[in-house]
Amino acid sequence: MGGNALKNTSTRRLDRSDFEAVSRAVVDSLRTALPGARVEVIPAYASKADFGDLDLLLSAEHVAEAGGWPRLQQLATTLFNATEQFKNGDVLSFDFRASAQQQEPGFQVDLIAQASVSYDYALGYFSFNDLGNLVGRTAHRAGLAHRHDGLYYYLREGDYLFRDIVLTQDYDEALAFLGYAPQRFREGFETLEDIFRYVAGSAFFNRDIFLLENRNNQSRVRDRKRKTYTSFLAWCEARPDLPAYAYPPDKQAWLPRIAAHFPGFQPAYDQAMADLAVQRQVKARFNGAWVSELTGLQGKALGLLMKHVKGSFDSRQALDDFVLTSTPEALAQRVRAVLAGVQPELDALREE
Repeated sequence: MGGNALKNTSTRRLDRSDFEAVSRAVVDSLRTALPGARVEVIPAYASKADFGDLDLLLSAEHVAEAGGWPRLQQLATTLFNATEQFKNGDVLSFDFRASAQQQEPGFQVDLIAQASVSYDYALGYFSFNDLGNLVGRTAHRAGLAHRHDGLYYYLREGDYLFRDIVLTQDYDEALAFLGYAPQRFREGFETLEDIFRYVAGSAFFNRDIFLLENRNNQSRVRDRKRKTYTSFLAWCEARPDLPAYAYPPDKQAWLPRIAAHFPGFQPAYDQAMADLAVQRQVKARFNGAWVSELTGLQGKALGLLMKHVKGSFDSRQALDDFVLTSTPEALAQRVRAVLAGVQPELDALREE
């Protein structure tokens, strides 16, 4: 998962035989060092001939019990003779070397910590090259997010993500909802083309949702670098007869189907909409434009004051209750009181 995460150390590719030998050695050592921990090699398609890294999924709770990331970093050095390590979020990358005396480059290993509640979902999501990302395009077109920790519904207020609602952390259930056959996924894939055929086999498949020109800039930049993704685009281009599901123009059209498949969704959605209505009322009464007009502040100074006003309440609920129940005069008085307290900070900001 880390790709070329190690910048100062050369690593090498391994053929399947050597890769499997290293996999066994690393897994056995980690299971001995972390008793009870789940340690799984993330599967690749069966005919993959060589490997640039080894991706391992670990149960985060057992990592924490053993001493957390410092313990993993220590194991990378003492068990696997690593000369370089790189931690990025919940991923630790290092170069595995059979011994401290090894002269040839090591082999990159990526340890990924995942909470037990979503461990199996993550194992499915990361399996078989970029399959999880490709399946995620179907989810996105339905207004959902297929993440490594579950399938989510995103409730947005314009471009702002107001709330994410978990629909399921059962990978088979997510695949079935998105039009894929879970049993076929569980059987694994012999070739990369088998993976591509699986992606195109969804009842909701449409090649257009994968095209880079139909993605935002961040996604285009990321997926243009992914060999599996670009190979899939070329595979689709060579097959003009692939099916094309007609997506409704409004993603809201998916809501009845989502509610029918996931019983917990509707009450969570209704509560989120109620909370969103409250937030809209709060923002109508207390917002940057109103505070700026009241105080004359703008830019960084305004942002600093807004931060302190919000921080003057014990919770977001307390802020909302105050804004909604106070008179404009009482709200203005609260802002001015906070302003007086942070005046030294504002003065220092002006001097910068």
